[in-house]
Amino acid sequence: MLSLLAAAALAGSAPWTAPILHYVRSNIDGSEPEHVVQYRSARDRIAVYKWVEKCKIAAYVTAEMEADLRDARLFTAGKVARDGTQAVFGTLTLDPVAPALDVAVDLPNEQIREHHPLRALPFLLYDFDLSDLNVFLQEAKPRGDFGFELPVIWPAEGTSVFRDYGRLQARYAGSEKHLDRDAVRFDLKVEGPTPSTGILWVDAREFYIVEAQLGLPNHLDYKDFRLTFERLETGSQAAWDALMKSHYANCPAT
Repeated sequence: MLSLLAAAALAGSAPWTAPILHYVRSNIDGSEPEHVVQYRSARDRIAVYKWVEKCKIAAYVTAEMEADLRDARLFTAGKVARDGTQAVFGTLTLDPVAPALDVAVDLPNEQIREHHPLRALPFLLYDFDLSDLNVFLQEAKPRGDFGFELPVIWPAEGTSVFRDYGRLQARYAGSEKHLDRDAVRFDLKVEGPTPSTGILWVDAREFYIVEAQLGLPNHLDYKDFRLTFERLETGSQAAWDALMKSHYANCPAT
């Protein structure tokens, strides 16, 4: 379905449309679960909604991808506002020449500005919960090895708000059944200061992530990483907007 819709959009015969993908991020053992919902509003744009409990603070982050869909050129960080819009508090911009990431965050009691060099391109922003990787997978549909640099925003790190895990290598490992669906498997290996391994399974037809596991945390208070597909729903901008508005619907007055 994804590939047919995308092809129609690129041919100009239909407007872009893509499903809304629902995931759960957790530790590998399933602890600390958080909902992660991804929606591609255009071929090169993705919105991500992350929440633990309705009526509580929830993240609303968007990204604009480069033309080759391997790197994000702009992340806009925010939270879900009471009316369902994105309350923006920061940006992360790619300098592809350096290469580097420029962060600009304005919080009530703190302002963050940093120019962070990258060792190479392409890169994945690990705390974006593989949403940018999902775009690459759906477009490239790889049946071979690939790799990305793996920086992560880690505010407790000291002088920098970044941590660099190193190079994430994905080795094509063939087809197999996973979570009751036909899947393509990639064995993951991180080559860097903290070596790690993991597994990535993607849908064998549409190539969205079915499950990913890696032995490195991507958020504070986590010990490792797991992203598990829950379901998809028909996507449209109206459906996405309704989902955002639902976060604070029927909540107690504050």
